[in-house]
Amino acid sequence: MALAYTTVSGYLLAPLVRVEPVRAVPYLGSALVSFGDALALVVLIALAAGRSPLRAIGQAGVLAPIRRPALWALLWQVPAVAVALACAKLAPNVHAYDVAWQGVGGPIAEEFVYRGLALGVLIRWSGWPVWLACIWPAVFFGAAHLGQGDDWGSIAGIVAVTGLGGALFGWLFVRWGFNLWPAIFLHVGLNTIWLVFDLGENALGDWLGNIMRLSVIAVAVGATFWLAPTPQAQVRRQSL
Repeated sequence: MALAYTTVSGYLLAPLVRVEPVRAVPYLGSALVSFGDALALVVLIALAAGRSPLRAIGQAGVLAPIRRPALWALLWQVPAVAVALACAKLAPNVHAYDVAWQGVGGPIAEEFVYRGLALGVLIRWSGWPVWLACIWPAVFFGAAHLGQGDDWGSIAGIVAVTGLGGALFGWLFVRWGFNLWPAIFLHVGLNTIWLVFDLGENALGDWLGNIMRLSVIAVAVGATFWLAPTPQAQVRRQSL
């Protein structure tokens, strides 16, 4: 129910976040909607499981170690930025607040909701298989990006790309022992690079953007098998 709510929350809360004081601050409305999504998920999880909201938040993996995921991120991020600097132009009219929300704040909020909370609870509390727990939130994650396309073809492509990306982020979260930082780093890195450099107008990207995306994902997945501390089969356990 909470995941379904996240796909329409922007429309439902539009009358509240479009008032002038909120509109005067760039992306404040989007931040409030994302906060509402996280709050809805935490409250409904706590009610359904009969546990405290803090224990639900504890499943999200934001308190996990960050140093090894940061090293992992450098392995793919540095080459990606170098290629973008050499082969692509800077995107026009990009401001610091665009990077702050679209590149950093928004991806962190999405990872907390769609991976940390959703997968942490579905696998560790509800006992879902890893593959199903990764796919289910990814469906809603893709649906939440319906508004980015201009026609049915681009909408279908964007939903498919973001949905597959959501499944990948979910796999990273589980593979790294329910550590959310790898998924956050990959999501933030991809969004920021695509925002700062002219690699396509939306999630579909252009030919250079798609080659870079596939290359980054390949390096990130390969480095995960090398650096991830625990195989996912050993971390499917109930939270204390």
